[in-house]
Amino acid sequence: MRFKIWFLFILVTLTPALLFGLEVSYAYVKDEAKHEFNKKLLNSILEKKFIKPNANLSPASQAKHLNSKIAKVAHELINQGFCVDAYAVPDAAPDSIISFSCHVLWEGEKNVTGPVPITFFIYIWPSEKLALAYNASNPLNCRYHTIIHSHPISCSFAVLQGSLVQNNYVCTNPSVKPKLVRFVNEEIFNEGEGDVDLLTKPFIHQLYNRDCSSKVCLSLHAYGLSSESKVWDCFDATKTDCTFQLEALSPKN
Repeated sequence: MRFKIWFLFILVTLTPALLFGLEVSYAYVKDEAKHEFNKKLLNSILEKKFIKPNANLSPASQAKHLNSKIAKVAHELINQGFCVDAYAVPDAAPDSIISFSCHVLWEGEKNVTGPVPITFFIYIWPSEKLALAYNASNPLNCRYHTIIHSHPISCSFAVLQGSLVQNNYVCTNPSVKPKLVRFVNEEIFNEGEGDVDLLTKPFIHQLYNRDCSSKVCLSLHAYGLSSESKVWDCFDATKTDCTFQLEALSPKN
């Protein structure tokens, strides 16, 4: 199945990795039938419990409502039998680096109640321990986590299995490219928990799976445009403004 990685989450391209003799191994859909079941399950849950066709809400308001309810949507998926074993991460290998991946689950413009400007994805996260089992010191071995980024559109996520670490940042120098940030704090989200960015305040973060167990971490993400292609086109067009770099720490006296 074709999938596309959000450009913001990729720090380096495949070409330099190959120059170092490393192959990129992506997390993947292991069982297409179960992945299709998950799509239908999400559609059923959204239509029965979260989309409100008779509430006189505009499509934008519907999307905002769905984003704000991401944790409840995740709870419903978990409780109603979301197939977590549809997804897997590759084994670590001496000549490879491991990357997370994402796959579309639901698009607002293709749903019969649409066009609602929101698209849901499943993200598959390898653990940091697994990713760094080989080539830990190689600067290219960074695809198991996102880069530091903000969002050009509304965004939300909730964990379906495992746990995700969210590093939060504040921008310290917006005049350079990439803009510089300072680390603020760390949050840990477990199953059914998540965060929402409705663009009402600065939201700059980085996500990764620190869990040392072999369990695959899965998370549900929603972005405020009505199709997968529109989401990627938006990210491509705004990558310069939404990419950040950690500022260098001043040396101690």
